[in-house]
Amino acid sequence: MTDRSKWQHDLSEVTPYLTIGIQLAATMVVYVGIGWLIDRWQDTTPIFLIVGSVVGMFAFFAQLIRVSKELSEKNAADKRKGERAG
Repeated sequence: MTDRSKWQHDLSEVTPYLTIGIQLAATMVVYVGIGWLIDRWQDTTPIFLIVGSVVGMFAFFAQLIRVSKELSEKNAADKRKGERAG
């Protein structure tokens, strides 16, 4: 295996985890950002920012649970596939 193909293989294995990090960060940023924008629009300074933060945390953990289940199922399927091939 050449250095380039090994690098591409390693990158393809890491990509789902990088995607998860981006999704989780974006989930929190979106809800906090929406709360901040509503506060600026309604001039209610910390109320909607706090609400957005709490909703963002719940959404973050829901997303985390969903993604971890998907990865767990994928890893189990890969393991079963490897056992059948071996």
